[in-house]
Amino acid sequence: MLLLLASVLSPWASLGSALIFTLVLPGYMLIEYFFRHLQFHEKLLLYILLSVLISTQLIYYLSLAFGYSRHTIYLAFLVLFFLYLLFLLHLPRHEASKESLSSKNISGVLLCLGIALFTYFVLSKSVWVWQDNAIIMTGSNWQDTAMHYEIIESINNGNFPPQTPYFAGVPLSYHYFVDFHTAILENAFGSFFPRLIVFTNALFVFLFALSLYALGSYVKGRRAGVYTTLLGTLGAGFSFLLFFSALFSGQYDPTTNYMYEYGKFFTIPPIYDNLLQQRPQLIGLPTLTATVYFFYKGSRSSLSCSSNTGRRELALSGMLAGLLFPFHILAGLSAVFLCAVNFTRKVVTMRVKSTTNDALYFLAFFLILVLPFLVQMLAGNEASPSLLELKPPWAFEFVRDGPVEFYVANLGMPFILALSSLIKKSLHPHGFFVASWIISMLAFPNLVSFTPNVWDMYKFFHYAWIAIALAAGCFLADLAISHRQKTSRKLRVLMPTAVVLLLVVSLFSSGLVAVWNLSTSYTCADRGEFETGLWVREHTPERSVFLTWPWIHTPVSMIGGRLRVLGYVNWAYGHGLDFWGRVHDLERAYRGTSTETLEVAETYAVSYIYVGGEELKNAPECLKKFEGMPQLEKVYQDPSGKNHIFKLKGPAPL
Repeated sequence: MLLLLASVLSPWASLGSALIFTLVLPGYMLIEYFFRHLQFHEKLLLYILLSVLISTQLIYYLSLAFGYSRHTIYLAFLVLFFLYLLFLLHLPRHEASKESLSSKNISGVLLCLGIALFTYFVLSKSVWVWQDNAIIMTGSNWQDTAMHYEIIESINNGNFPPQTPYFAGVPLSYHYFVDFHTAILENAFGSFFPRLIVFTNALFVFLFALSLYALGSYVKGRRAGVYTTLLGTLGAGFSFLLFFSALFSGQYDPTTNYMYEYGKFFTIPPIYDNLLQQRPQLIGLPTLTATVYFFYKGSRSSLSCSSNTGRRELALSGMLAGLLFPFHILAGLSAVFLCAVNFTRKVVTMRVKSTTNDALYFLAFFLILVLPFLVQMLAGNEASPSLLELKPPWAFEFVRDGPVEFYVANLGMPFILALSSLIKKSLHPHGFFVASWIISMLAFPNLVSFTPNVWDMYKFFHYAWIAIALAAGCFLADLAISHRQKTSRKLRVLMPTAVVLLLVVSLFSSGLVAVWNLSTSYTCADRGEFETGLWVREHTPERSVFLTWPWIHTPVSMIGGRLRVLGYVNWAYGHGLDFWGRVHDLERAYRGTSTETLEVAETYAVSYIYVGGEELKNAPECLKKFEGMPQLEKVYQDPSGKNHIFKLKGPAPL
């Protein structure tokens, strides 16, 4: 409470409060009240994961009622604080189990922390780094991270409930809640804080690693949990062959991407590439893993004498699935599907009367939490993109050289180890659980595509990757243990060596991901563009609509937090928006006559026109044209003279 009161005076105290209330307190209360029996690594995972999911949605609903502002955020924190007081008054007095604090579990947590710190190091050197008077955003982050900045900054500049910042006038249908969580932290801090993404992304990687460790440890013990964690976060396919090909031909360049090739043979990106910058997937992966894990664990426990514990875990699974839905719809639906598969198998094989009742614990919590968002989606604006758009399967477009070669090459050594695990029965008695997960998630993109951009169906390969890593981790655990049972000295040396070599082959491509991110130096803004973005934040009305060229990095939105008629076209395409008409209109506005510029401005309620490097590159005469238009007033030019902002005179077009 003292920290919360100090938030009025100190931005750092305010940020500290936000970290406690959005990353620790809600999950801590829920787990310590209802799930004190869980082990330490399970608790730590759920403290943070549930806190992110619950606090974001609490602030979302309060913002719908009272408007999104720092006052609303503090109101949510006060609600959570008083709930915490009630929690302290009614906290059960029994002790946590000794097993929950064992050194074995702590060592697994330390491994996950090490992976997160490695991720933090890579991101801290490649996201929003000042170098030679420009801001570096390298590797995979040069594209997607810019879009997430637009969402975060526009929300914190009055865009709530949000329009699509890169497609002004249309409600934001993209799963933006993970960006909303970061926006809450930045809003609490009270000023532009772009480096928050570095911290939050690394934190979500920690959660994913921890969920993998929990899953692997449950299925086959601590050693399997360690291998599952390493393979699940850092494992990848054989795309490193591109690196060796370049190396042996004398053409190696660390600034070249050797870990995948979009639309070609190695077209499935390593999961670690997504963990660096695909933010909705960052929350989707650990929550999907935790949902399926607790459903499976709870359904098995409900058959034993600890049925009450099992049913609580089934309810927890339903809660996780429902809370996940607005953060990542595909991950949420995949989690529900995997739970349904295992429930169906239990009904068919066990024929236990209480089975149906057990499922109700999952469904009750899931439906209560997901229904408000389903209603919003069904009642959405007609201009919004549809949720599903059926298209030919992924394989028709990307698998041209035979499915066996393609998937073995793209999924690599972990996939081979996973198949070996199924053959060797390393997963007994969990074979159906793991095999059904792998088969169903691999089958989806090969049966149908329903994402606007067919390539985006690759996310299902990453959902399958969780189970592939689990199966491979169990196989490696068997190899590591088996040498102890042999008397041959050669085998005692050979088996550990084989495990190390298999891990090196499995993790090598993700090493290339890190090297590429650390070696490249894409810039997202120079000093003049940065100052232009800050000027926009301070001197233009919130929710103002800007005309810009449809490019990735534009300071008026990425820094200024304003709306654009059209941003990077691949974003609109990937989110199901019909952007071709706007592309044509922007070309008319910048390359056409003055009359066409004004017509486009009126059509999209434009208040400002931006001219920077991309605009002058694609329409060299636009600056001279705009300066000669009496309907426009130049309101800003940065000291470098490269960035210009024009305001339409009179009231903003309707």
